[in-house]
Amino acid sequence: MIKMQREIIPVHVFEEIVTLGEGYKAEFKATLPSSFSIAKSLCAFANSKGGNLFVGINESGITVGVKNKKSELDKLEEALPLILPIPEFTVKTVTYKKHDILFIEIKEGKNKPYFVSDDSKTQAYIREGDTNSPAGKKELKTYFKNSDPSGRNKKGLKNDEKIVMNLFEQERRLHFKQIAKKFNYSERRLKKILVNLARLGVINPSHTEENVYYVVSFKKELKNDG
Repeated sequence: MIKMQREIIPVHVFEEIVTLGEGYKAEFKATLPSSFSIAKSLCAFANSKGGNLFVGINESGITVGVKNKKSELDKLEEALPLILPIPEFTVKTVTYKKHDILFIEIKEGKNKPYFVSDDSKTQAYIREGDTNSPAGKKELKTYFKNSDPSGRNKKGLKNDEKIVMNLFEQERRLHFKQIAKKFNYSERRLKKILVNLARLGVINPSHTEENVYYVVSFKKELKNDG
């Protein structure tokens, strides 16, 4: 369950935020939209410099307030499984002009790139001005070059393999079916990715009586400890 904090922001400070309007680090919503749209916003902020998603302020900057906070939090919670990996964020509530406003503060991601995965594709997004845009090959190349959040060496991995490895940043142990649900890959393609990762030693296959599963390997981290 997502926890919500009460925040006290001086009126003149909040007025300045609203006056500045939507931009690179701010997005206004009268109410949270679809899970996919929410996921795109969180993903884009995390892949950029972070930002705030304000709920209860429409795109024209008019304060309308949040009528049902639980409903908005439920929408947010439904969107989180679409993001790989889930970015760091906090949810706060403030009172402005006698209205309750939610603002979701998304931190700049430590595990870039972040992706949104739906039934049709897996895509990274970034902020461009006040919009969420698909990340291009140049941005992804930079993220993959610089990102190694777990301490494991990702040099030499193909892009598909890096995308799958990002899923393991959330869960150290995953069944094949759990991985397959997140990506629009054929069974043959996904198995090839997992086999390659296992050969490289970054994941280890294991099994129970019912399922094959994969766990993150700590070999390289242990090697560096000595």
